[in-house]
Amino acid sequence: MKIKRKLFTLISAIGFVILTLGLYAFTADSKVYESYAPKHSWKNLKVLPQDISKDSLNYLMKNYSLSLGVNCNHCHALRKDDASKLDFASDDKIEKEIARVMIEMTNNLNETVFKPHYPDPKPNQVEVINCVMCHRGTVNPEKHLSQMKDMYKTYDPNRDNRKEKAQEEMKKEKKK
Repeated sequence: MKIKRKLFTLISAIGFVILTLGLYAFTADSKVYESYAPKHSWKNLKVLPQDISKDSLNYLMKNYSLSLGVNCNHCHALRKDDASKLDFASDDKIEKEIARVMIEMTNNLNETVFKPHYPDPKPNQVEVINCVMCHRGTVNPEKHLSQMKDMYKTYDPNRDNRKEKAQEEMKKEKKK
């Protein structure tokens, strides 16, 4: 009888430990949701929302990078104090401003052209147009879009063409 009692106590204790560990395994861990909560006060976000989470921002940047076939240093300048790191807040590169205009363009098209045709209740955001639709993995979409080259050259002679001028200067320097 003593052996049965000890065995029952041992099995009950093991069962209690397993039950406790099992219930503890299903408790909500606040760390799981940390990446979804906006914690950062982002510097120099002009088009994207200030309350964007780090995960969402990283996802968008990776999407832009893949859509254009570029790395982060295409739009982001090097830090002045450490050239091995990028200064994400800097506006030193014209490509960053071009990207902002393109983001505004796609957001505007999605909001004004596509969202009105969605049935009610309308979603907060509709993404039908995005970067890869035109760029297809290259920085310059005119390689893929028919007759785009002619349209670019005649669209607006007063457009911001600092990048083209800088490229022409580089070509001239290489020839020297």
